[in-house]
Amino acid sequence: MRKATNEELREIYNDIPEFYDRANAMISFFQDVKWRAELIDTVEEYCPKPKRILDVASGKGELSYVVSKLMNANIVMLDYAENMLKTCMVNGDKVLGSFYNLPFRDRAFDAVVSSFALHAADNIEEVVKEMVRVSRKAVGVIAMGKSDNFLLRNYVAFYLRFVQPYLAALVGAKPLDYKYIYYIYRKIPTNSQLKEILRRNMDLKIFKVKALGSVYIFIGVKKEENKIITTT
Repeated sequence: MRKATNEELREIYNDIPEFYDRANAMISFFQDVKWRAELIDTVEEYCPKPKRILDVASGKGELSYVVSKLMNANIVMLDYAENMLKTCMVNGDKVLGSFYNLPFRDRAFDAVVSSFALHAADNIEEVVKEMVRVSRKAVGVIAMGKSDNFLLRNYVAFYLRFVQPYLAALVGAKPLDYKYIYYIYRKIPTNSQLKEILRRNMDLKIFKVKALGSVYIFIGVKKEENKIITTT
């Protein structure tokens, strides 16, 4: 199985900002904004009225845009693709950097969030550890998942390999760029394996799957925060 290198992924993400939001809306059947709003609403249950939020691998700022509409918070956007930050749709602090080594002190943010990026990590656990480290309260993520059901996994794999790239092409994106998503899907852990990773590093509060298990939303808090934060 061919594996996209970090350099290739960086080049792809630098190449697609012009079409990024439209293409991702189409390939998610226009559910991506709804899912992002659900993520932010749920984060606020565990981190009421956050003052500082970090958007990890922010891209053009789709998630930060939702945050700006739903919360009154200072947003910091971090991404490793310069063109993504340059074409960002949200005003705010922008940091060029890697999610493996977040350039912030411990507990620097009330909440740390990310959308459709965690699956791209070669070592998901290391990224989760970094997100937990710089968060004071909650960590919330939406990303591509993999069902534990064999039939569903293969159905989604077929869709990602043979259908999704051409849906993206309908809005002007390059099919080859989106074929890399299939290779990413092949290497990510199943949802049950991911939950074990999360439980090792945080108090996992919510884990929901969408779209036949191909997308997940999770919310977690620092383990030492467990006695302070309660479900509303």
